[in-house]
Amino acid sequence: MKKNQASGEAALSTAQIDALLLDARQSYRVDCQQTLQLASTARSAAAAIHYLAGQAEADFLTGKAQLIVGSAEMALPALRQARRQAKTLTLAELEAEILISLATASQMQGQQHASFLLWLDALQAALRVNALGCYVEAFLGLGNLYVLHAEPKKALHYLAQAVEWADLCGDQDLRCQARLHLAAVLVTLAQYPLAQRVLQQAQSLLILPLRRDWHAEIYNYLGTIHVAQQDTDAALDCFNAAYQINTDAGFLWGQTVNLLALGGLKQSLQQHEAAAADLLQALNLASQFNGYSLLQQIHYQLYQIFEARGDFVRAMMHHIGYHDHFMKLQQQSSANTLSALNTRRLNVVDMKLKLLASELEVTQLKQQRHQESGRLQALESAAYHDALTGLYNRRALDERLPELMRTAQENQESLWALMIDFDHFKSVNDHFSHHIGDVVLKMSCEALAKLTRERDMLARYGGEEFVLILTHVDGNIAHKIAERMREKISQLPWAEVHPDLKISLSLGGAEWQISESAETLLSRADHALYKAKNAGRNCVRFAGGAHD
Repeated sequence: MKKNQASGEAALSTAQIDALLLDARQSYRVDCQQTLQLASTARSAAAAIHYLAGQAEADFLTGKAQLIVGSAEMALPALRQARRQAKTLTLAELEAEILISLATASQMQGQQHASFLLWLDALQAALRVNALGCYVEAFLGLGNLYVLHAEPKKALHYLAQAVEWADLCGDQDLRCQARLHLAAVLVTLAQYPLAQRVLQQAQSLLILPLRRDWHAEIYNYLGTIHVAQQDTDAALDCFNAAYQINTDAGFLWGQTVNLLALGGLKQSLQQHEAAAADLLQALNLASQFNGYSLLQQIHYQLYQIFEARGDFVRAMMHHIGYHDHFMKLQQQSSANTLSALNTRRLNVVDMKLKLLASELEVTQLKQQRHQESGRLQALESAAYHDALTGLYNRRALDERLPELMRTAQENQESLWALMIDFDHFKSVNDHFSHHIGDVVLKMSCEALAKLTRERDMLARYGGEEFVLILTHVDGNIAHKIAERMREKISQLPWAEVHPDLKISLSLGGAEWQISESAETLLSRADHALYKAKNAGRNCVRFAGGAHD
């Protein structure tokens, strides 16, 4: 009883387990050992409270990390367990992710037909929940399978789709990965200029130092392109840069690929000893992870080197090694033929995804238009509003006032301009600071805006000077509005801003006369303001009429 109670007190909540799993996801590739540790902790905690979904994800992350730091054989038990749990719990997106890792594991084991079926299952699972990232990874897997089947044109079809889906989902990492795989098949098809452009795009999307292995791959493909273009110095630089990155990061597959490329290049340069040293080192590395295709290529190059040197015993040994791995690959190839039935299944899924992509592109286009509309409104707001006070600015006044005057003339309405100026505002800035001056303007403008009607226009004319345009009011109302503004500003709680602060307004008004220009109207209102200043400030004066 005490034991159960103690374990209950130590149990993690589902939210805490989810947080652990999120950390495990984020550490994947950055530090897969940490992913394994976090997933193990989360798995134990989830099992303690019978949190099945947590157990499924922990098993998935364990298997996924094992594919990087261990082997397919080590990863498969956890991945299979995760798939059973995800299927039982109907966690479609997680199941799609698991299927992608299972397909990757099968491909690593050379089981291409099994991996093809798993990629297809992953696509169908992803379709149920529209998991865009899973589409990208599944199409990358299918493209790579067709590369292995020496069908680069079919590979190009699926890798191009991977790029399109990656752009649709907007994930920078997937966009980079998709372009990297596309560039690889373009190199195979000898489309070197296009491959270089795609590699440049991939390089611009690289998240470093996270994706050092991809950085090395980019260098390796660029080296291959330079070899084809007979630029051996550039090729050596690229292969060496790739090898250095892979060595520093401990990526065995990458090191092997780079050494194979370096050995081939040095052999073509008649540097036989250096070529043999690189290839023998590559052979040792490839033997550690049973890379049959790489082993076949390495043995063949070593066979050629030793035969050219007259070392027929070693040449024969490597020829036998080449032949053994060739036969293994042939056996796998015959067992991994992609059946017509499964190809038809893929075509059906492919068609569904094309339709879905069209719908998403339309939706995305609508969203982009909405965003552009929002940006245009924001730009318009910024162009016609004063940043400090939020009121209209001088540009807005200059453009809108002539329109208001035309409308007033058409409707036979009156129109008034009130010129508003803060008294002794320069001394406010000098004595209290410009920050206090800004606070005064913002507080005052908030108060003034509340005293205006929706049809009126209150604008910052410049500095501490403002203009209010009133329509459809007579002289008495215009004067009352001006007085109300003057009184309101003097009554605001300025002592809360600073104990010694006192603020007042002077206002000058003028009624628009038909055929009068906007400049003349504002000039007459400014002249009335000048009269208010001369009358001792903190008062209102109007140009002409009873209020002059």
